[in-house]
Amino acid sequence: MFISAVIKNLGLHFSRVVFIFAVLFLTSFSTCCAYDVHFEGVEDKSTLKLVESVSQLVKLKNNPPATLVGLKRRAEGDIPNLTLALHSLAYYEAKVSFQVADHGSSVVIQIETGPIYPLSDFTIRYFQNGEETTPACPPSLEDLKVVLGQPAIPETILTAEDILLDKLNLQGYAFASIRKRDVFADQQQNVVIVSIEVDTGPLTYFGPIDIKGLDRLQKSLFYKKLRWHEGELYDPKKLEKTQEALELSGLFRSVNIRTDQQSLNGNLLPIEINVVEAKQRSIGFGLNYTTQLGPGITGEWEDRNIAGEGQKLSFRTDIWEKLQDTRVTYLIPDYKRQNQNLIWQLDSHREHTKAFTEKALSLSATIERKLSERLRISYGLMYKLLRSERSERNGTFDLAKVPLQLQWANVDSILDPTKGAMVHLRVIPSLQFIPPCFAYSINTLTTSFYQALTKDKRHVFAAKLMLGSIIGASKHDIPPPERFYAGSENALRGYRYLTVSPIGRDHKPLGGRSLLIYSLELRSRIGKNFGLVTFYEIGNVFRNYYPDFRKEFLQSAGVGIRYHTPVGPLRADFAVPLNRRHHIDNPFEVYFSIGQAF
Repeated sequence: MFISAVIKNLGLHFSRVVFIFAVLFLTSFSTCCAYDVHFEGVEDKSTLKLVESVSQLVKLKNNPPATLVGLKRRAEGDIPNLTLALHSLAYYEAKVSFQVADHGSSVVIQIETGPIYPLSDFTIRYFQNGEETTPACPPSLEDLKVVLGQPAIPETILTAEDILLDKLNLQGYAFASIRKRDVFADQQQNVVIVSIEVDTGPLTYFGPIDIKGLDRLQKSLFYKKLRWHEGELYDPKKLEKTQEALELSGLFRSVNIRTDQQSLNGNLLPIEINVVEAKQRSIGFGLNYTTQLGPGITGEWEDRNIAGEGQKLSFRTDIWEKLQDTRVTYLIPDYKRQNQNLIWQLDSHREHTKAFTEKALSLSATIERKLSERLRISYGLMYKLLRSERSERNGTFDLAKVPLQLQWANVDSILDPTKGAMVHLRVIPSLQFIPPCFAYSINTLTTSFYQALTKDKRHVFAAKLMLGSIIGASKHDIPPPERFYAGSENALRGYRYLTVSPIGRDHKPLGGRSLLIYSLELRSRIGKNFGLVTFYEIGNVFRNYYPDFRKEFLQSAGVGIRYHTPVGPLRADFAVPLNRRHHIDNPFEVYFSIGQAF
């Protein structure tokens, strides 16, 4: 009634009065404009960076609250976040407060870190079935990466627990778990004391295997891939290696290996392997073109399970204007032992170059063995029927060969490496066993090196050195197609195909007995999928079985484009010969391929 009388006496309309009261109500809260945040009491840059990263005041600075009250609430909400962040750096007495300017133009966060609490003691007790016990090889504090006297950072404690359980798993305690954790911050001594109790669970051994999801594959395949035997002490690494071996076989869409403590039979742990088989066959076609070989077509077919145990039968043909190659391959995985394959191969090859026309048919049997994650070897026998025409030495050759290879690599990716190195040694002793008999050995050593120039690995420096030497028979005896030539997408890009060698009459390449080629590349990623490459190559092929450094070294340079895919980059290179030979080389060469040049 009083308010109504006032309105009536003032002669004001009711709606206007409501508007005035609303304005007075809203203006009673100060409108908050943009604000600044300042941290006091923190001098260490890394500590300051951490508290800024968890502060909502900092994160939401560009979205200020509408009122001063809202700003104060935001600051109050920061106190628990900042306190926890300081605890994570072993500041267990940290105190956080704040002050907001009258008009909300700035917020000052005041931090008293207090002392850093070092870790003074870290004890571990082991229990099994409720009784205290001791494992055969209890991990040391050094194993757990725990150093007494260092700041008692919570992350260090949690990491130590993870390492501890991993170590126990490797000793056969498949179901070890943390039963109790006590972390005591002694505010009188300013130290932290940690005590952990571990339930080791039973010592377990590999039990029977149950395989689910099989359709066309046989169980015997799995027993060849298993990295353990029933009754062996449990080892999770062997489970991981078995799963990796099954996945790399290409026979499955998914592989899942399960263990369940509830299924323990005494100390035997049953293993369940669930698989989903992949498609067994594949077929593909492709069109190709290079300035060296002309247009080409590729066709391939593959059956990855021809006999139920992952035996692979494949057929591939490449037909170019100047080269035709057809290859049939039969691979038996895990032949006689794990990580060892037997490869049968029948190859028909026809190639027309400036130096020769080659017609060849070969049959080979090769053992390929993986000795470690980095080292592989292969050895075998080959018969090659070779006919050489339009060459310095025409004729038909019956060759028995013993191909030997060694490959070592510590790169992060085979198709697109950004760090590491690779070494590939190939030795092929060869014998012409139909009179007139002669013998020779083709030897090549290729080393490559990769180094990322930036942390994001978007710029990579790559280098390759290729050495070759043919020893034994005289150069005239060695069939021309077996000699060394350069000028290709892999060796001295930019020069005419297989023409870099000693030159005879009519500018005809004669082939050489040694080669030395050095390649440099700078690889840069552009955007998500594209890449740009600049490269330089220098080298030559020589008449003798060792390089002659008195001879001219040919050089080339160029640029390339890469389109990166999950299966490796697609490659297009444009190369120019810097020492162009008249009547032999073109002004440039263009190459298209899959994968990096090396």
